[in-house]
Amino acid sequence: RLASSVSTVFDGYVVYRPALLQRWANGEDTEWQADLWRRIVERLGPHDLATRIGQALSSLRSGQPCSDLPFERLHLFSLETLPPLFLELFSVLSQTIPTTFYLLEPSSEYVSDVDPASQLPATMNDVPGDGHQLISTLGRLAKDFQQLLLGVDEAVHHEADLFEAPSRSSLLSSLQSDILEFRSPPEDGTRQTIEATDCSISIHACTGPMREAQVLHDLVRSALEDDASLRPEDIVVMTPDLDSYAPAFRAVFGQDDRHRIPYEVHDRRTRDDASFYDDFLAVLEVLDSRFSVFDLVRLMDASALREAFQFTQEERTRLTELLSASGIRWGIDAAHREELEFPPDALHTWRAGLGRLFLGFASTPDDTKVFEGLLPRGAPSLGDAELVARLARLCEVLFDFQSRTRRPLEIEAWASQLEHFATSLFAEDDQSSPGVRTLRAALGELRELSHDSGYGGTVALKTVRRELGGLLQKRAPAVGFLRRGVTLTELVPLRSVPFRVVCLVGMSEDGFPRADDRPSFDLTRQSHKSGDRNKRDDDRHSFLQAVLCARDRVIITYGAPANSPRSGANPSPVVWELCETARRYYELPEGNPVLEATVHPLHPFDARYFCDSHLPRSTSARYLQIAGALGEPSVAPGRIELRAEADDAEETLSVSELAAWMWNPMGTFLARVLRARFGASDLYEPTSALTSIGQLESSIVGNAALRAGLRNDALQAYLGAAPEFPDGNWGALERQRLSNEIRAVNARGDALGSEQSLGSRLVAAELDGLVLETRLDGLNAEQRVLTRFTKTGGRAELSVWIEHLLMQTSDALPTTTQLVVRGTETRAKLVYFSPVADPRVPLQALIDLYRTSRETPVPLLEESSRLFSETLELADSDKAFSEASKQLNRQRRWSPYLDYVLGTEDPFLDPSWRDAFERAAIEVYEPLFQHRSER
Repeated sequence: RLASSVSTVFDGYVVYRPALLQRWANGEDTEWQADLWRRIVERLGPHDLATRIGQALSSLRSGQPCSDLPFERLHLFSLETLPPLFLELFSVLSQTIPTTFYLLEPSSEYVSDVDPASQLPATMNDVPGDGHQLISTLGRLAKDFQQLLLGVDEAVHHEADLFEAPSRSSLLSSLQSDILEFRSPPEDGTRQTIEATDCSISIHACTGPMREAQVLHDLVRSALEDDASLRPEDIVVMTPDLDSYAPAFRAVFGQDDRHRIPYEVHDRRTRDDASFYDDFLAVLEVLDSRFSVFDLVRLMDASALREAFQFTQEERTRLTELLSASGIRWGIDAAHREELEFPPDALHTWRAGLGRLFLGFASTPDDTKVFEGLLPRGAPSLGDAELVARLARLCEVLFDFQSRTRRPLEIEAWASQLEHFATSLFAEDDQSSPGVRTLRAALGELRELSHDSGYGGTVALKTVRRELGGLLQKRAPAVGFLRRGVTLTELVPLRSVPFRVVCLVGMSEDGFPRADDRPSFDLTRQSHKSGDRNKRDDDRHSFLQAVLCARDRVIITYGAPANSPRSGANPSPVVWELCETARRYYELPEGNPVLEATVHPLHPFDARYFCDSHLPRSTSARYLQIAGALGEPSVAPGRIELRAEADDAEETLSVSELAAWMWNPMGTFLARVLRARFGASDLYEPTSALTSIGQLESSIVGNAALRAGLRNDALQAYLGAAPEFPDGNWGALERQRLSNEIRAVNARGDALGSEQSLGSRLVAAELDGLVLETRLDGLNAEQRVLTRFTKTGGRAELSVWIEHLLMQTSDALPTTTQLVVRGTETRAKLVYFSPVADPRVPLQALIDLYRTSRETPVPLLEESSRLFSETLELADSDKAFSEASKQLNRQRRWSPYLDYVLGTEDPFLDPSWRDAFERAAIEVYEPLFQHRSER
């Protein structure tokens, strides 16, 4: 990067400081830049551009005939500036062949000797100066060029003024005419009056790039509708930050509707082969990364990959589900993590995660057998086999190339490796073949640069990626300028193309004019000479020329930059100077100031766009509908009544299904009857390391260990292979804590066990024509003993309660249940269910609630209903309802369907709903608490 900066600075010296380089070559300076230049001259010879132009000047001035020139006359069009070296060359060349300059100047007068100090805005200096303010503040490039032209005045044989003064029919044309005439500010009271309806120059303050694009879209559409002669091709949109504004512009102007405005974005992404370059560089970036899931999931969208490595949206969604279950976070394997100076832990790497998925094809979902340090995960179906295999092949191509290129290589080796890599990974069809050819040409140029420079050392991948990106950008320039429709392009100097409507977006103080980015060691920063260029002066000149190139209208927008935390921004200094200048020259009727910025609301559907206001009138029917809806009185969403037609009577019902309905009838009804889903599905794209195991994951891991009867070394091996735990010492602490809790549950369960085990039994009971069935485990002659790795009071406990009731419908089975659940690391909790006199009565009540909920769910709300019934045993109903309401508000955070079904108001304020809630909670949980105790 330093070498690139130094070479750029030296290129500038060649053009703008040739005398300085000559002194260095003669040994007149000893500082490091001079020494480096002398070494370059010694190595490459005096073949720089300045030396060659000097030789050409000597030959032209010698008077010898130049018969080898390829042309008889020379015309240079649309010149706004030239380096002094080039100007001298063309001046001397004009003595040999006719040479004509067509100069594009902002004013017909000589402006080079204007004193900038006297050309301050009215708020800073009320004394009118000589000449026009904008020439002084924005026209440094033009003033310098006029000064340079004076130096070659003796070579000019003919000079013609071809200026054409605009008519003073609008604010814009008056401003352009005054600039052309270099008119000084008028005295107070003699300002030109502009019509109040004039909109030839308008300024709009927005809240960001997207709003700027939306406002501009409405203004352009209105302009096209108001003027039948105006075409989209007559409109240009320019911005200093094309990367930030191009996506917003495409999103707004690319909307599919009947009145779509044709447009083109003048950038590389407009090229047909742009996706190939972006995809290739993105892959190279991944190769030099940590190989996170996020990085590889992004590659699944790459359209230039071979068909074998491409994935549909449905396949990508399924893959993210499998990757989530596999536990992959980042890293190829343990060795790759060690290369990145992290502990060599393979638990959450790609090779380990893919291994778990492949084990999942040959195992059951709850298999706890550890195979070479891996557990099966993901429960993939046979239909997923081809999908996982394709992902594995893509990964292997990437892993193989990363292993061969993780060390610095010579340029020649890099070019060969990258060409082979591109062939392996990318398609060479009709769409991608131009990109492949350009890539090979860029790699060939990379080889030539290495050979020409004589550099035989090694470089890292990030260096090659940066250099290759520059070569590809040079070989695949931006397209889309002046092709069709409205053109969005970058605001760059010396692009003075006339348009009827010129739009300047992104004109905020943070974004324009851009900072002078010359390195601190660039000597041209220390002393300015006529003809010198820098980004800040170029931007100011570009703004002036953009205003002068507009034929009918200038639209300026500004707002907060895309990466700014602020919701608004101040206008650019050049916009402020334009406004101050216009107010010194012009005024509206009754003396009102011109160019007051229009401050736009946060949203395009604000009602003020559709009524009499200072805002421009919107023509969007869609936004009008939204504004009308928002204008209606706000009513909080109320409860809705969920209903479904009675379905066919089921003959059998499992206890787990009944427990799901009784724990959460509303959510189960929405999911299983209405097939409705709430909340966006989260794609598994983690960008950080796992730091803790979640409650759900710990319950799944613990219950699997309890079911498999894992103890001692087998338990440690299982927990060590479980990808649900974090890496490193923190993961070891989490495993130890979970291991202790599992041991505590096992110990208390063992103490309650009996030698007269009955194993498991399939139990069923007919209740009003419906057979309720389940398989009971943990049975012995005296009682049922269960171990569950869960907290007390959840859905698992409700399911065990229903099983306890069903068990007592058989005379051959015990009548008590002891449920051992998670407590502390030293002692588990015990929930005891006592015998029920007539278990069919509460079972029948649950069946009745189940059948009712199949048509319209009863108001049972998980923890809220349980907490209500539990509190009611100890306090009055008001206290119970208060606790239930608090719990319901907590549940709303993770259950988005509750706001849909219950509305945003507190449902307990409705007496009828409150009574239904109380009846359902008592019917389900009162028998449970009457026969439940903790020991």
